[in-house]
Amino acid sequence: MLKKKVVRLVLFKLMKISPKQITIKEVISLKNQIDPKPQYQRTSVWLPPKKKLLIDSILRGYDLPKFYVSQGQMFKYEVIDGQQRMRAIWEFANLEYKLDDSIIEGVNIKGYSFTEIVKNPILKDKLLNFPISLAVVTDYSQEEIRTLFARLQMGEKLNSVELRHAIASNIGFAIIALANVHEFFNEKECKIKNGRYKHQDYLDNALTACHYDCMRNIKGVDMKNLYLEFANATIVSFQDLLQKADQILTLMKEINLFFKGVFKNKWAFVDIFYLLYKNIGAFKGLKAQEFANTLRDFETKRVKYNKTPEVLIEDKSSDIYDKDLYDYIIAFKTGGSLKENLKVRNRVFQSKFFNDSNFTLQ
Repeated sequence: MLKKKVVRLVLFKLMKISPKQITIKEVISLKNQIDPKPQYQRTSVWLPPKKKLLIDSILRGYDLPKFYVSQGQMFKYEVIDGQQRMRAIWEFANLEYKLDDSIIEGVNIKGYSFTEIVKNPILKDKLLNFPISLAVVTDYSQEEIRTLFARLQMGEKLNSVELRHAIASNIGFAIIALANVHEFFNEKECKIKNGRYKHQDYLDNALTACHYDCMRNIKGVDMKNLYLEFANATIVSFQDLLQKADQILTLMKEINLFFKGVFKNKWAFVDIFYLLYKNIGAFKGLKAQEFANTLRDFETKRVKYNKTPEVLIEDKSSDIYDKDLYDYIIAFKTGGSLKENLKVRNRVFQSKFFNDSNFTLQ
């Protein structure tokens, strides 16, 4: 009986996972004690651009996903998850690649190897003392390790904004920073949840419309083009766009105070943002409460006639006749990201919103 009980306990024994924090410096020093490729792991597959992006992200202080390792037999640790990232760190320390054009702490790190990074005290500290979350697995069976490995690979397919988030782009980094720090994006106030980088996505849509002045659509490919166009650009080349964006978000924050959550709808966000951008030099001030009241009335009518917009244009003598609202609803409902529909909605907003009731004009 005792033997059966012992066997039962062994069969149901669970592996242990213990959290630990180490630095990049320790990861580099432990290279010869870590096996990056146990049997279940794939070989090194990352291309240079992805490795460079990782180092760039570390230097910017972006969080990295947790690394999972198990206590090994031939090595101190075997990598369960994080092999590609670990290899990229080791290869950079081994001078196997250099970084691309990017501004960090006022320094353009284009062409920098590990050697150049550690010569700069600030960059050296950012790299070598960067904290990494490590999960150390002990008391495991090989079956448990393989199951854990399989589950860690079951990630969601990246959406278009997550793919843009991963692009090494100077304007992209600036947009991400603006989305992270501007008070407009306080979730309790704007009501726009930031799951899967939604704040960045809203800004990407609006800034693509503004930069190309609706001469392009604002689909994923167009927003990606904005990121690539300014991937290696200096800050000066997109500074005006981002400064105006900062001003516009402040104005939209004021509107939101009187009509909380109105910008939760992405096209409402984009259309008002673009309206303000187009007229930023034509007014001295925004009458936020009056603007919010106008917008509330407009939204109430849009929702009311959204399913039957045709009644708005059936009778010109009717009190409800409103060709502009009809045009807006059609351009809002079908193909909201198409340039021709963006132009229609902007025309309507220019007509209904940009006046001395809502602005102090120049």
